[in-house]
Amino acid sequence: MASDPPRADDLESLEGCVERIIFHAPDDGWAVMHLRSGDRRVTVVGNVTEPSTGESLRMYGRWVVDSRYGRQFRFDSYQLVRPSSAEAMISYLASGQVEGIGEGLARRLVEHFGEETLEVLDNRPERVREVEGIGEKRAQALIRAWRRQSRMREIMLFLHEHDIHGALAAKIASTFADRTIEVLERDPYVLARRIRGVGFVTADRIARSVGIAPTDPSRLQAGLLYCLHDATGEGHLFLPEGVLLDEGERLLQVERPLIERALTQLTEADEVAPEEAEYGRVVYLPDLLAAEREVAARLLGLAAEPLPGAPPPDQTRDWLGRRGELAGVILSAQQTEAVSGALSERVTVITGGPGTGKTTIVRVIVAACRSLGRDVALAAPTGRAAKRMAELAGADASTIHRLLAWDPFKGSFTRNQDEPLDMDTLVIDESSMIDLPLARDLLRALPDDAQIIFIGDANQLPSVGPGNFFRDLCAADAVPVFTLTEIFRQAARSLIVENAHRLIRGEKPVLVPWKRRRGEDCLFVHVRDPERAADAVIRAVTRELPPLGFAPGGVQVITPMHRGSLGVTALNRRLQESLNPGGPRKAEVRHGDLILREGDRVLQVVNNYDKAVFNGEIGRVVRVDAANRYVTVAFEDDEVSYDQSDIDQLQLAYAMTIHKSQGSEYPCAVIVMHSTHYIMLRRNLLYTALTRAEDLAVIIGNSQGVMRAAQNAEEQRRFTRLAERLRGEAPLAGQAGTLAL
Repeated sequence: MASDPPRADDLESLEGCVERIIFHAPDDGWAVMHLRSGDRRVTVVGNVTEPSTGESLRMYGRWVVDSRYGRQFRFDSYQLVRPSSAEAMISYLASGQVEGIGEGLARRLVEHFGEETLEVLDNRPERVREVEGIGEKRAQALIRAWRRQSRMREIMLFLHEHDIHGALAAKIASTFADRTIEVLERDPYVLARRIRGVGFVTADRIARSVGIAPTDPSRLQAGLLYCLHDATGEGHLFLPEGVLLDEGERLLQVERPLIERALTQLTEADEVAPEEAEYGRVVYLPDLLAAEREVAARLLGLAAEPLPGAPPPDQTRDWLGRRGELAGVILSAQQTEAVSGALSERVTVITGGPGTGKTTIVRVIVAACRSLGRDVALAAPTGRAAKRMAELAGADASTIHRLLAWDPFKGSFTRNQDEPLDMDTLVIDESSMIDLPLARDLLRALPDDAQIIFIGDANQLPSVGPGNFFRDLCAADAVPVFTLTEIFRQAARSLIVENAHRLIRGEKPVLVPWKRRRGEDCLFVHVRDPERAADAVIRAVTRELPPLGFAPGGVQVITPMHRGSLGVTALNRRLQESLNPGGPRKAEVRHGDLILREGDRVLQVVNNYDKAVFNGEIGRVVRVDAANRYVTVAFEDDEVSYDQSDIDQLQLAYAMTIHKSQGSEYPCAVIVMHSTHYIMLRRNLLYTALTRAEDLAVIIGNSQGVMRAAQNAEEQRRFTRLAERLRGEAPLAGQAGTLAL
């Protein structure tokens, strides 16, 4: 990395001009280059930020002999030096770093100014007018381009000196532009708040290097804010004050009174929002407190208002009876009650496990709304869930994000309280996936006289984002909730459905060994050793399931964790090599440990509003440009291109976590459930995994892991107060609350 020269006596130095960049990985900076040093060309290898042909480098390292590539200079650190020879300066200026300077102009500049060329460009750039062919307009453009390049060079050096390089350095520089160094010297902790991939530890390292003391109030405040932001990643809307102070003390390693003082300062600056609860003071980020209060107020407001033009319940029941006789589909008493309630209330919740008829209810609600002359819209959190909803309901459906129409220029949804949706009834499926901020945005966009119907399964895992919206809504008893428990005859023949309901009742699932299968749709492969269990997963996907009619494209591997031989990362690597191996004629792009090839199944792991592609969407790589290091991915609705600045938003999706699989169903789900994932194994995790399978679920692992999950009803608590607010036990939007320490 760029740094002061090393003092070690055994390191050699080498100075020269970069003649050719053979390979450079932007993610970690590893480079292989040809360097012109005097009259010889040498191969150098090491980590370097944004190398360019024409740059002059002084490197510190050792000569080595590689068994494959021969003699190389392997450098541990380097310094950028100004090119001194005429040819080196021409090469540097013509390298493409400075917009508007090609080889011809570079040569004329150096011929005119000689060894003073770079000094002139730095300190007396107006003199470029002396060069033949450069008029006023072109001179100003060159001056601006040189200053931009010089400033960016300075910024990249600053970042590299703090061990930040490659794509991450470029992302930071593009975020803060010319203000990068100023911002980071004043408040390096902004990196942890603004830049994905930078945590508090990295920001803290920079802070220490620019002279911020361990007890500096800005550091302590940043640490507490980081703890709150980090908690949202675990699904929490707040932290109890004691928990926050404990986390802050563990992270910051300073005395507790200093941390308590920092919390007071954050409160006085309105950067955190404390609130009193029966169990003590809790601390929110202000936006999340406002969002939770607003959601509760809007829901209670809806529940208190009559629905204009709602049919009387008796009329709805008669209509349902006549329609059922005509269509040959007679609703159960539970279904009839749910549909009647949904058609007459402003806000309704319908929840139930697999096989209880939620899909039938959606179809009937759509038909009823059309009969009543209501304009109905259907939406779900993910593209796959929306597509399945549309197919089963026989009506158009979209993702919630597309329904609300994100405007990347404004940084907000187009549809809101000022420009509400144009519909009368909004039906949302897979509502357990909705986090609290998205629930707020949905409710804001609901027209004044419209109704909203939330459908989902409260026994599934909660949303990836903060809050526990659907579970809280079901538990609060503040809006009409209809719970479906009756399993219909066709579904009752499914062992997937039976096992899911066994889990709901706290019973052990029925595990039918793979070798004893007799047409069952839920099978178990017992493998004690985790490495052999991983082998069994690969064998199932590539060899054993295709003869049963499940091609690899219709099989999804889902597992509790990322790490380990049975984690997402290792399984994806092995499945990729089995299903889409590399080859000399197959283009690929590398980003750290990630390799992407044409044909790879990939998962979007964050919301990217600019590209209109959202967390959880699955696509397939359709083009790879290895030279320019970008890939194009086809999703349900569009093709999206990624370069090195945002390719880290993708992961391979041959295997994914059970959390990420929510909202999707697959012809076949291969479920990893092993005791080595002990810390993650809970009943709702196994339940969610089972209910991802449409036709076949294959559980691979050991019986200890499966039974640990089945018997562990303890759920990871999420700190939310939505249910309390809906019950009138905490303030709503517009009400006074205790916000001062």
